Amino acid sequence: MIVGYPERLVADHRALLAAAAAAGYDAEVVAPSRLALLVDEHGERVLVDGLPRRPDVVLPRGVNRPWPLLRQMLEVWQADGVVVVPNVAAADLCADKVVTTRVLAAAGVPVLPTVAVVPGSGVCLTPLDGPGALVAKPARASKAAGVERFDHRTAAEAVLGAQHPLVAGLVDHHVVQPLATGAGVDYRVVVAGGRAVAVTERRAPADDFVTNRPGAVVTDVDDPRRDVPDVVEVAVAAAQALGLEFGGVDVIRHRGRAVVLEVNAWPGLAASIRDDQLARSLLAVVANPSGGR
Repeated sequence: MIVGYPERLVADHRALLAAAAAAGYDAEVVAPSRLALLVDEHGERVLVDGLPRRPDVVLPRGVNRPWPLLRQMLEVWQADGVVVVPNVAAADLCADKVVTTRVLAAAGVPVLPTVAVVPGSGVCLTPLDGPGALVAKPARASKAAGVERFDHRTAAEAVLGAQHPLVAGLVDHHVVQPLATGAGVDYRVVVAGGRAVAVTERRAPADDFVTNRPGAVVTDVDDPRRDVPDVVEVAVAAAQALGLEFGGVDVIRHRGRAVVLEVNAWPGLAASIRDDQLARSLLAVVANPSGGR
């Protein structure tokens, strides 16, 4: 079962369905809204279209917004022996940039210096006071939503301090980091079963620094272990630290070394370019779901 929105990631879903059929799986795409968690005197059960159901394998794809509830459903399924890839614990660590950064730093994986704050009056970013620019972003956002660049600390404090989460309905905390010295160019490394299966270089559009906006230039790295061995090493270490069997690790260079920028538990499969290559890598992990731990 592929849990995701049928109207999004359509090419990726098609690639997964085709790869699953070729591997002998009977697969379907199920929207999160079709799922429910029933808790009563008989225990806990996940319902699909109102009826209890236990698939053999569940692949969540692009479910950032419903994740808090979906995580609990997947935990019930996983406890009942369902194979969930990536596993629930690893995906949960990737859902919040603060949590991800803490786990990676504790494991010795290089990361950008990070200050986590709740927007509102009194926000203080003194530890990041320096000559360079800063980048602030919501800790649970994706696809560059809410990313802002500031020329100096006081500008970031003013903008974040003017937000009023309780009034505006905003609930997300933010992470604030130095603008990497290599900003504008980063690498998406897809790690499956403990090894890098695809590496792309991403260049931001002109006059921008965010590499996953429309207009960015994305190219394959032909021989990653020859051309960007430091990037591959850091990405694989990050996936292992998080227990992530399949995921996308974004790596950037800062002050001469590769550091992790973000980790995505549900990276796009680039089906329009790679056909079912990454879909097949994901399904290979299904056969050995502990490979990335």
